[in-house]
Amino acid sequence: MTDFDAVRAAHPALIVNLYAMTPGGAVTLEIITPAGETFTWQGVNAADAIARAFPATPEEPATAHPTIFD
Repeated sequence: MTDFDAVRAAHPALIVNLYAMTPGGAVTLEIITPAGETFTWQGVNAADAIARAFPATPEEPATAHPTIFD
Protein backbone atom coordinates (compact mmCIF):
# COMPACT_ATOMS: atom_id res chain seq x y z
CA MET A 1 0.00 0.00 0.00
CA THR A 2 1.61 3.25 -1.07
CA ASP A 3 -1.39 5.56 -1.56
CA PHE A 4 -2.23 8.06 1.19
CA ASP A 5 -5.99 7.92 0.60
CA ALA A 6 -5.91 4.11 0.65
CA VAL A 7 -4.14 4.17 4.03
CA ARG A 8 -6.77 6.52 5.44
CA ALA A 9 -9.62 4.42 4.04
CA ALA A 10 -8.12 1.15 5.32
CA HIS A 11 -7.56 2.53 8.84
CA PRO A 12 -10.42 4.92 9.69
CA ALA A 13 -9.70 4.80 13.44
CA LEU A 14 -6.24 6.31 12.95
CA ILE A 15 -5.31 9.95 12.46
CA VAL A 16 -2.98 9.97 9.46
CA ASN A 17 -0.91 13.04 8.54
CA LEU A 18 1.59 13.47 5.73
CA TYR A 19 3.89 16.47 5.54
CA ALA A 20 7.28 17.83 4.48
CA MET A 21 9.06 20.51 6.48
CA THR A 22 10.98 21.83 3.49
CA PRO A 23 9.87 21.85 -0.15
CA GLY A 24 11.47 18.92 -1.94
CA GLY A 25 12.76 17.51 1.35
CA ALA A 26 11.98 14.34 3.21
CA VAL A 27 8.31 13.50 3.73
CA THR A 28 7.01 12.47 7.15
CA LEU A 29 4.06 10.16 7.69
CA GLU A 30 2.58 10.58 11.14
CA ILE A 31 0.03 8.16 12.55
CA ILE A 32 -1.82 8.74 15.80
CA THR A 33 -3.69 5.82 17.35
CA PRO A 34 -7.01 6.11 19.24
CA ALA A 35 -4.96 5.66 22.44
CA GLY A 36 -2.98 8.81 21.58
CA GLU A 37 0.26 7.06 20.60
CA THR A 38 2.15 8.80 17.78
CA PHE A 39 4.37 7.00 15.29
CA THR A 40 6.35 8.62 12.47
CA TRP A 41 8.16 7.38 9.38
CA GLN A 42 10.23 9.39 6.90
CA GLY A 43 10.81 8.77 3.23
CA VAL A 44 12.00 10.54 0.10
CA ASN A 45 8.37 10.87 -1.02
CA ALA A 46 4.88 9.95 0.20
CA ALA A 47 4.95 6.45 -1.29
CA ASP A 48 8.30 5.72 0.37
CA ALA A 49 7.14 6.90 3.81
CA ILE A 50 3.93 4.88 3.52
CA ALA A 51 5.85 1.79 2.39
CA ARG A 52 8.05 2.08 5.49
CA ALA A 53 5.00 2.28 7.76
CA PHE A 54 3.12 -0.50 5.98
CA PRO A 55 5.73 -2.85 4.54
CA ALA A 56 4.53 -5.36 2.00
CA THR A 57 3.87 -8.76 3.47
CA PRO A 58 5.47 -11.72 1.77
CA GLU A 59 3.02 -13.42 -0.49
CA GLU A 60 1.76 -16.77 0.60
CA PRO A 61 3.65 -19.58 -1.10
CA ALA A 62 1.75 -21.15 -3.93
CA THR A 63 -0.08 -24.26 -2.90
CA ALA A 64 1.89 -27.19 -4.16
CA HIS A 65 -0.01 -29.81 -6.05
CA PRO A 66 0.46 -33.34 -4.76
CA THR A 67 2.97 -35.33 -6.68
CA ILE A 68 3.61 -39.02 -6.93
CA PHE A 69 6.24 -38.55 -4.21
CA ASP A 70 3.75 -37.24 -1.60
